[in-house]
Amino acid sequence: MTPLHWTGTIAGMVFGYLAAGPVGGFAGLGLGWWLARPRPRARPVPSPAPDSRLKAAYRTLGVAPHATEDEVRTAYRRLMNRNHPDKLAASGSSATELGKAQLTTHEIRKAYDLIRKLKK
Repeated sequence: MTPLHWTGTIAGMVFGYLAAGPVGGFAGLGLGWWLARPRPRARPVPSPAPDSRLKAAYRTLGVAPHATEDEVRTAYRRLMNRNHPDKLAASGSSATELGKAQLTTHEIRKAYDLIRKLKK
């Protein structure tokens, strides 16, 4: 037992004895011991390592990792507007360009969803 533990135990016993006599002394002894018991120290929570998928998602959207939600949303909408297959089909793009635009749109959407999921 550490000295602090003994001090709390004896203080509880004395307080219990003064409050309720000999029986209170035994009760205070137990209470003092319980209050002064050594407790496990809280371990610091390690900060999560930067996720490579998250970095790639920020790169896909073209924003910095410390960008605000508004900046991320603006970048997402700008890229979706620029690469959306329906908009490209209306402008008369070829089938290969439309296929590439579908893949790009899918990557942009996945990146935006990942950022939104991990930011919450």
